[in-house]
Amino acid sequence: MKAYAFIPARSGSKGLPHKNIAPIDGHPLLSYAVAFGKALGVDQVIVSTDSPEYREIAESYGAFCPGLRSAAASSDTAMEEDIIADLTQTLPAMGIDLPDVWIRLKPTNPFRKVDSVRRALAVLEEDDSIDSVRIVSKADCRLVMQNDDGFLEPMLGDIWDPNRSVMRRTEFPEAYSPFNLDVLRHRNWQALGPGYMGKRIFPIVDHAITGMDINDGEDFELVKTMIEMRPRPQVVADYLVSPA
Repeated sequence: MKAYAFIPARSGSKGLPHKNIAPIDGHPLLSYAVAFGKALGVDQVIVSTDSPEYREIAESYGAFCPGLRSAAASSDTAMEEDIIADLTQTLPAMGIDLPDVWIRLKPTNPFRKVDSVRRALAVLEEDDSIDSVRIVSKADCRLVMQNDDGFLEPMLGDIWDPNRSVMRRTEFPEAYSPFNLDVLRHRNWQALGPGYMGKRIFPIVDHAITGMDINDGEDFELVKTMIEMRPRPQVVADYLVSPA
């Protein structure tokens, strides 16, 4: 089973400009995703970017950058399926076969575990009926939203007892954050487009640290502090592959 890791690294971040190359512990953020992809030992570690600067940085850390993204895959509204579509055009034109499986490594999720992704690949190898694997972390579904009058109300109003202000987490179904790391079959992207994960998504539940995502400057400073701490907390050491 041919597997490619792909790292989406667009240059147009608005929450934190150029966050994908912001330095942490002497290395740009995207280099941690490259180092993780290389540690997996997959067939290709590909960085998809719209920036010549990002491309140069990625290649200096050992990633493969097959040119720059098309305009359609570089817009503010471009999604993962658009990035795969771009790679599906670019790679064959370079004489490179397309993979059976894509592993999506977001630069902004630097904490992940090699063993979990290898398990995900084994699941897809062993059971062809499984569409994809998502590495997830536990989440609290006791969420509230602001209603039209500006006041808070439960998002899960059909579960939250209207006569109680506080409910136990155990009174709700188990919930998971789904966007930590995806392992998907190329054939499902071909058949389903935006629904490329399919319906039979196998979960691998991992540590909460895998759900940390850098969206803005505050997130970045928190992750930076955790990675640069010496000695590193054990959970950080366990879930971080550092660039060489």
